Amino acid sequence: MKFKNIIGLVILIMSCYTGNAQTIIGSWKGNIDAGGNQLPLVFHIKEVNNQIETNFDSPAQNAFGIKTGTTQIKNDSIIIAIPSINGSYKGKWNGANQIDGVFQQGNFNTSLVLTRTNESNKAPTPKPIVRPQTPKAPFEYTSEEIKFTNAAQTVQFGATLTLPKNKKDFPTVVLISGSGAQDRDGTMFDHKIYWVLADHLTKAGIGVLRVDDRGAGTTSLGRNPQLLTSKDFAKDVEAAIQYLLTRTEVNPKKIGLIGHSEGGAIAPMVAVKNRQVTFMVLLAGPGVPGYEIWNDQMRRNFIQPNLSTTDYSIAASLVNEMNSHFRFSTEADTIKANMKKSYANWKQANSAVNESKLFTNKGIEPYLGLVNQFKPALAWLQFFMNYDPAENLSKLKIPVLALNGASDIQVKAVENINGIEQALKKAKNKKFEVKIFPSLNHLFQTCTSPEQSYGTIEESFSPIALQIISDWINKTNQ
Repeated sequence: MKFKNIIGLVILIMSCYTGNAQTIIGSWKGNIDAGGNQLPLVFHIKEVNNQIETNFDSPAQNAFGIKTGTTQIKNDSIIIAIPSINGSYKGKWNGANQIDGVFQQGNFNTSLVLTRTNESNKAPTPKPIVRPQTPKAPFEYTSEEIKFTNAAQTVQFGATLTLPKNKKDFPTVVLISGSGAQDRDGTMFDHKIYWVLADHLTKAGIGVLRVDDRGAGTTSLGRNPQLLTSKDFAKDVEAAIQYLLTRTEVNPKKIGLIGHSEGGAIAPMVAVKNRQVTFMVLLAGPGVPGYEIWNDQMRRNFIQPNLSTTDYSIAASLVNEMNSHFRFSTEADTIKANMKKSYANWKQANSAVNESKLFTNKGIEPYLGLVNQFKPALAWLQFFMNYDPAENLSKLKIPVLALNGASDIQVKAVENINGIEQALKKAKNKKFEVKIFPSLNHLFQTCTSPEQSYGTIEESFSPIALQIISDWINKTNQ
């Protein structure tokens, strides 16, 4: 799973300050967790004409020397308003070299610990962003911008259909994106991961329909967006299949699905009900219940690294318990009330525990912030956490290719691939293959470490993985 548009490129902060602001002057650096990747932020605070001016850098986004706006400093508290992104930074300064705080943008909250740094306030010459795999015209295939609606006529979808030239009886796939509203190209950190995938597949003789998600690109949002779950997105995929059936170029007996991340959970939902789906590719798809994936991500975000087994177990018990409340309610106030009870009980049972030793940000606030972050999507989160992909995978008889990357820290490879394999064996499916790629992350990029930021990698999609996908689809549809 992932978060998109974590920070804007422009943050406007003009600062006012009290007498102790002098001691906070300097450069401060920290990292926020952006969907499993560490995104560095650097604030440069200086005094100009008896006022504090702040410059901001986002090195991973190649953005430097950006002006910032009101910073309030009172005793050991610092509050930075960031109206341009509907955000803020609130922290506690230790009077020396560290500020412990929370970065917020819209409904997204995450811990941000700033420490003094000697990094220069002078912006380096921006490096050109190179994405060599991004497709460039002229294309070796036909590419058509299309629109279609769902069965209820409540959503209009914008999409691109790419079809091989001078070829008949070819397979065609619908691409299903991961969580969050993504455009048809899967744009992230200047990568166009779904376009790169579609380009490769179509060159290999496979038709591809890639669709803007609800509220992204030219697709409308539809009714009651706060109530949407993966079941609704499965119906959107049904609409895409129905569109393909109107195209005379498309062989109705060779329609498949490629689901990435959450899309890897949605694809089986569709396939067990729609006999038009004759094959499926799961990319970083889940094979275990959603709450296991969620808890793993939250433990990584909230718990300090390198703890002893005993300390980790104590910390994990709180994280798991706090997040369990998302499974049983979609009311923010109810979830918060239950979290407060759980936190009080944990504190009572672990009164001698030093929270700062266990957690990246102690106290109940990070959990309450998580509720605020997902308040517009609590119905989606509840469904995701309670959904077990084995429910549908264990009914699939069609050919399935499941691929995961060993360096994926969002949907861990071994447990999820094992879960997929076990479910397909339960279905007595004899037409499936599973594979874990070394050194590939959640986006199927070749990386040097699991924590390497997506934006620092030139490769948009592993060529080896691309070839395996296209070869398998063509072989399956011979």
